[in-house]
Amino acid sequence: MRGLHRLYLVSGLLSAASLVLICALILAQVVARNLGSTVRDAEEFAAWAMAAAGFFGLPYALHCGSHIRVSAVARFVPASLHHAMEVLASVIGVLLAAYLAWYCTAFVLESYRFKEVSQGLVPVPMWIPQVPMALGSILLAVAFGERLVRVLRHERFEIGDGEERSE
Repeated sequence: MRGLHRLYLVSGLLSAASLVLICALILAQVVARNLGSTVRDAEEFAAWAMAAAGFFGLPYALHCGSHIRVSAVARFVPASLHHAMEVLASVIGVLLAAYLAWYCTAFVLESYRFKEVSQGLVPVPMWIPQVPMALGSILLAVAFGERLVRVLRHERFEIGDGEERSE
């Protein structure tokens, strides 16, 4: 499972790199405007980077336990049902993430098949900026699958304090 954990970390790093790219594009646009020019399609590239940051961040956030959880419900449920709730939540997560991964992958393949290009000044094949969406959602489904297996084994999936636990 360490290989998967490395993938989640790489995904998080790609998310961070996408945020840095957004900052660089905005900075370049500001500098270019002050010099009387513009950066072609900077807004479009920044939007694609924002989508990449979001999708690549999903599996890493799940592994770190950063996704929003409704822990208020657990307070009102007997402790004997907590494990069943975690299993149910993981099953629902796997199903939703798998559907998202399937849909995103089909979307990217459709863009590739129809040779869609962006409508901006720089014609970019649309499947290229859509790939992070598919990869991030596939990795999220894998992460939920691993979470389900770990919950069924009464093991912890989420890492705490940014440290990997020993396996």
